[in-house]
Amino acid sequence: MKTMKIMKTKLLLTAALLGAATLSAHAGVCFGFSIGVPVPAPVVVAAPAPPVAVVAPPAVVVAAPACPGPGYVWAPGYWSFVGCRRVWVPGCWHCGPVHGGWGHGYGWHGR
Repeated sequence: MKTMKIMKTKLLLTAALLGAATLSAHAGVCFGFSIGVPVPAPVVVAAPAPPVAVVAPPAVVVAAPACPGPGYVWAPGYWSFVGCRRVWVPGCWHCGPVHGGWGHGYGWHGR
């Protein structure tokens, strides 16, 4: 029984030494030289992007109608969005303060 333990211990130590030897066998420094023509890298040519046409809304020229009375200010028309479409919002007369102006249909701006 005692000899069996000694044999197992020797076998285990031998396996450990062989494992350590194989790990250290791959350690080292390598130098290499090669002579030849380098392989060119593949050239990828991308197609240019198609041009994007940006269409501006048409210019709308509207003559303001006659002023309805003193104290009215003309608010010019403007382009707005309704869903995905552009629509023209016509101008109109607004009764407002004397020292202000109408800003594209959104409200009064003091001056």
